[in-house]
Amino acid sequence: MIKVDPKVQRIIDWRESFITLPDNHFFELIRMYLGEIHSPFNKQKLIEQLGAFLRKEENRRTIINLLSESDILILAAVYYIPNATTEKLSNFFDKTINFAKLYERLLNLEERLLIYRHGDKNTRKTLISLNPMLEDEILPLLSKKILLPLPVLETRNEEVPLSLTPEKLAAFINFVCTNPGLCKADGTIKKRDCEKLEEIFGSGTAPVFQHIFTAFINLSLVKENLNGYEIDGSRLNSFAGLDEKLQYAYLCVAGIGRFSRTALMSQAKLLLETANSLPATGFARTCVLRTAFLLFEKDPSSFSSSERAFGGGRFNSILARAQGEDENSSANSILENPSAVMDRLCDSAAMFGILQEYGKDENGETVFVKGGVLFKKTVSRTGIGAEPELPKVLNIDPAFNVTVFPGLPLKELLPLMRIMDLKQFDTAAVFEITRKSIMRALDSGLAEKEILEIIKKFCAYELPENLLVSIEDWSNSYSSASLYKGYVLKVDEKSTVLVQNNPSISPKISKIIAPGAFLLNVASDEEAQNLIKESGLDFIGSIQTPKSEFSGPAFPVFEINRTAGSALLGGGTAQLRSGAISESEGSDSYGVITTDEERKEHFDMLRGLLDKMAITPEQREGLLLRINRKIILTPQQLNADSVKLEQIEANGMDYQGKVHVAESAITQNMMLELEYDDKKMPDGLAIIVGTPVSVEKNPVDSVVHLVVEPEHEERAFSLGQARNVKRIRGSVLR
Repeated sequence: MIKVDPKVQRIIDWRESFITLPDNHFFELIRMYLGEIHSPFNKQKLIEQLGAFLRKEENRRTIINLLSESDILILAAVYYIPNATTEKLSNFFDKTINFAKLYERLLNLEERLLIYRHGDKNTRKTLISLNPMLEDEILPLLSKKILLPLPVLETRNEEVPLSLTPEKLAAFINFVCTNPGLCKADGTIKKRDCEKLEEIFGSGTAPVFQHIFTAFINLSLVKENLNGYEIDGSRLNSFAGLDEKLQYAYLCVAGIGRFSRTALMSQAKLLLETANSLPATGFARTCVLRTAFLLFEKDPSSFSSSERAFGGGRFNSILARAQGEDENSSANSILENPSAVMDRLCDSAAMFGILQEYGKDENGETVFVKGGVLFKKTVSRTGIGAEPELPKVLNIDPAFNVTVFPGLPLKELLPLMRIMDLKQFDTAAVFEITRKSIMRALDSGLAEKEILEIIKKFCAYELPENLLVSIEDWSNSYSSASLYKGYVLKVDEKSTVLVQNNPSISPKISKIIAPGAFLLNVASDEEAQNLIKESGLDFIGSIQTPKSEFSGPAFPVFEINRTAGSALLGGGTAQLRSGAISESEGSDSYGVITTDEERKEHFDMLRGLLDKMAITPEQREGLLLRINRKIILTPQQLNADSVKLEQIEANGMDYQGKVHVAESAITQNMMLELEYDDKKMPDGLAIIVGTPVSVEKNPVDSVVHLVVEPEHEERAFSLGQARNVKRIRGSVLR
């Protein structure tokens, strides 16, 4: 098999794509550059002539010299976004270039032979690429810095950022434990409890904890009970075992909605890798969103794999594959527009310390830098060898007030939260050990000995004697009565030893309530009956719910690509080397964008020649439009015979003209651009682009049914009320 040079193959693809254009589009482009077409003609020879036109040094240089900064911006996006499509480009420039203007720019770049469209055999989508005939001249002008410019800081944010810490998160968990009825039925925290939170944590903190509590609900870290909400201890322990960065990323994502495991992981990974990719100077919000888009497009598969979330092993792999198709589909649909995902997450990420609002740029846009949490060093407690010694962070006074200083991870703080009640949170958190808090700890399953061990583990000094006495007294009081619910097996004294040694029943004994009375850890009648059947014994139901462990899947864990940012931002101009596309610092004579004055000289020269031509007004208008659209490069292209006279636009009171333009667009399989007055829009105009399907006429008005882009939704529009109706080619989208 003959190996074809990659650039040669791209030129072949360009020629094949050009020859498959609709005839009206093909011949229009040929007339623009080669003049009137005379019969007989051959498409292949016409393309060869067009190629010869592009190979002329003067023509290539003129094409490049006419490029403006906005042209370069779009060409850079086409080049750096893998497998660029109109949809991707629309998402990338969302909120900076509306679709109608973007489509017009793409169409113009295609007319100027700078880009071309071609089909992808695998995805069956229409891709947009740079014209390989002009690559050598275009690439030195392109750089990722064009897409991601560094901000010019106008004002600095002097406020101390409010960031999440393990101590703050643990303190809020304690608050939820002691205030189970803190929220309404819709999950919003009640006004009274918001005031309590701000008294404890400081003014303006209530919205932060509302976001956290919403995330708790969506992550199933809390569950409803008769009194309101309670912490799901087993699931919370699983969450607390995650790296701190992952915890906060999951809270950011879950705070805006409930997602599948894979969709949750995908968005959290996108958030962390985007934040980790920001340069020291930061990025304006628009560039943060673009960074997220480029990171995702660079390797989409890394954001949709769910295999690792289930752990290793054959069974877990089967589970992953079983859920993979649906979940990956869900994740991919969510990440169809990574910029929109990042836009939703930016504010909460700044709230939690993943991002930091550094200030405002010259356009009034917020500038974000990496948040403090990304600079924290993670201490692994699961590796080989001795675990690191944890700091002694507790200070207990004689009144049982406990000051908790920073230093412990969330997983180590959780047991402490079961023992104490929150009083105040500042640089250090202040708690109180009370009878109520110890009763809550005992009720959660901790024994007196375990409570003391937890406190001693993180206390630098001996515990106060009066505290030891009080805890013992409270424990004795708690043990004087118990309420049970569940399945209890009652046997006589002779059978007690037999039951305790029974291989079927013994593993299921949750608690020995009294001699011969066993609380069984079974969850249903069927399970209890099967257990008794295996042992040959009877059973009796009673009152205490046996302790059950969280058995659901653990929170998905993923690696953060710490080199993605440098790979995304590194390098200088783009160039071709040995047929492969890469980044280099090199530049040649084409690597400088011309000024407006230099481009104006070209336009003035052509307009001067046009003014001297003896042609009809229609031909003059057609040629002038080509000059303004930067299609005419040489005086030889000022050929009046190459202008095809037809109405492609109608406006104002020309009702019949609007209908004619719409109907001709349907006949010629072209698109329409409709313009309406709209006071809600920044410039007072609403521009809609789409493919016309049909025109309905009635005595009052005519309605065109349009498949609107980029939504791909069919909608009806009045032609009579349209300010302007313009027929445009749909080649960029098809």
